[in-house]
Amino acid sequence: MQICPPDKCTGCYACVNTCHFKCISMQENEYGELHPVIDEAHCTHCNLCFKSCPNNIELEFNYPSSCYASWITDTQKRKICASGGIGTILSEFVIKQKKGVVFGSRYDKQFTPIITYTEQIEELEYFKGSRYVQSIVGDGTLLKVKDFLKSGRFVLFIGTPCQIAGLKSFLHKDYNNLIVVDLICHGVCPNKYFKEEVAYVCKKKRIKRLVDVRFRGNDRKNFCLSFWTGKRTGKSRCVYNKSAYTQYYFAGFLLGVSLRENCYQCNYARPERISDITIGDFIGLGKDIPFNYSKSNVSSVTLNTPKGTEFYQEVSQDTDILINIQREYSERLKYKPSLIEPSHKHELNPLFREQVLKVGYLKAIRLTLNEVVTKQKIRNIINYWRYIYRIPRKAIQVIVKNKFYQYG
Repeated sequence: MQICPPDKCTGCYACVNTCHFKCISMQENEYGELHPVIDEAHCTHCNLCFKSCPNNIELEFNYPSSCYASWITDTQKRKICASGGIGTILSEFVIKQKKGVVFGSRYDKQFTPIITYTEQIEELEYFKGSRYVQSIVGDGTLLKVKDFLKSGRFVLFIGTPCQIAGLKSFLHKDYNNLIVVDLICHGVCPNKYFKEEVAYVCKKKRIKRLVDVRFRGNDRKNFCLSFWTGKRTGKSRCVYNKSAYTQYYFAGFLLGVSLRENCYQCNYARPERISDITIGDFIGLGKDIPFNYSKSNVSSVTLNTPKGTEFYQEVSQDTDILINIQREYSERLKYKPSLIEPSHKHELNPLFREQVLKVGYLKAIRLTLNEVVTKQKIRNIINYWRYIYRIPRKAIQVIVKNKFYQYG
């Protein structure tokens, strides 16, 4: 049995959560991508899995009614957030004011990114930041969402567009007490690749008691793969840090070499959105239309449904640390990937997939991207020495200028 074409499957777990007889399990294919496998000996052929797959039904998309450049002013709260901290402020509002539940992505104890939930403000720290890897929805997670909704609890679900689609197709109906927020998504790498990369780096660098792995942040390690020890919500120390294009896993992700196959033909990379609210980086902000604020790590927020608009207005009125500057949606759309079309498959992707079958992910990504990463490292070294060279010249200019003003 085939629920949907393998190259269209997003691994959303809608089919797994739907099956009453537990006949479906997610298993890795030869490339490490999760796909549903049916135990046909126990399958009753009820077709609920087929009807719950977002690839087999027509879902509602909405063109955003409003677009904002947004951020929270609390720099400490934003420190390890990917952009403006919008996911954090939405989550806090739901827990504090709605007494609700927040579903999102975090690491489990084995550093597997998973979709799970929290009802505690203190635990939101674990949900912050970008994870450029597929977060596992898991067997029972969507059922838990449904249980909360049916009991009357307010639920906020934050995920990739395909995860939102999986949830909506699983639920088969809208709920007034559900707000879904999708992330502007570049695509995701199979979880297997990320896990192997983390294990490899920890072994090579002798890293023990790992507490966090980050890709983004409102600090000097933005767009770097960094590993942290210490305490996740307290004092932590960075023990490994590589800029995006000098780190093999991160470079493979950004270049479109190692994404899941379905990501290159994503159904959700379009201006119309699947969710109530869409958040992500406001790339291109201020390039053509003046923006009189800092452009650093500002979020794009689009309101796609009346329910999403009403909810976001509630959040904005409840706090004085959330700044919203209205912008034209066309400004954000000029950065095409993810909002106009899917990420492009890199020309090195066929070589990478060929090597994965022969030598596994770790060797494959290094063989494939060795030249690319080496060139980037050389560029970084050259830029570093150019910067160092400029320091004495700048210092002399300042001294001369001060002397001029001193002696007239």
